[in-house]
Amino acid sequence: MLEQKVKGTVKAEEYGNVLHYLIGSKTDEFLSEEENLQKIGLSTIDRDDLYLELTIMNMFVMIKQYTHWEKDEDVYTKALDQMHFLLFHQLKEYSNYDNDDIEQLHEHIFRRYDEYSDAIQNSIEENWSKTLGRALLNNIDDEIENEGTNLVAKYIEKFYNSIPNILNNI
Repeated sequence: MLEQKVKGTVKAEEYGNVLHYLIGSKTDEFLSEEENLQKIGLSTIDRDDLYLELTIMNMFVMIKQYTHWEKDEDVYTKALDQMHFLLFHQLKEYSNYDNDDIEQLHEHIFRRYDEYSDAIQNSIEENWSKTLGRALLNNIDDEIENEGTNLVAKYIEKFYNSIPNILNNI
């Protein structure tokens, strides 16, 4: 049986690989900006915890944008499954997560997705990226000031808006 190709020559799983790479690179980029981490109030947060929460938020942003960009539900489902699979594989391989840890993380990720969706739906009068930024920061540390929310919101919008340009060039 021939594998289904999408957008000409790229398979859904290959898109999943790209999505995973983009999320990891954007998370690393955010964490490397020490000055912004200090301004936001994240410089004292455990790096592993911060990396995980930022990755989850970036995956949420990716899902939000990718499901608008890719109209074929079968294609985006396969791509997003691959994106999640790669994260779990990465954590098993490099962070010594076992199957129980992965199962707990899986549940944690989807709880966060629900929290982020609910926050955005319940705050229709505010910019969605600012709402998402506030939800992220509250999950990390509920004492972070409002300036941090604005900086995270700018980061979210920049990442969200760059996704279609990158995907269109694959």
